[in-house]
Amino acid sequence: MLLLRSTVLVLGVVLVPAAAAAQPTPMRELLKLSCTGDYLEHCSMHAPGGPEVEACFRQNIRKLSRPCAQAINAYQREKKRNRQVSGTH
Repeated sequence: MLLLRSTVLVLGVVLVPAAAAAQPTPMRELLKLSCTGDYLEHCSMHAPGGPEVEACFRQNIRKLSRPCAQAINAYQREKKRNRQVSGTH
């Protein structure tokens, strides 16, 4: 269940419309490169970054590619480390 929530959160970050995205980070670029194909294959009928995309990825969680899943896991580890360093939860 935690992976599912993490996946949805990450995909919301990855698929944010370009105009709303801040300067890309290496992790954001990795997610974009790794998960864009999954978005196009499973959820492209929905606008990027919207709640429909999150629901679509939730529905297709078991169909995500291995690179996308690995990128999501790496993003979550980095996010957790950053929270620990900054002292926020």
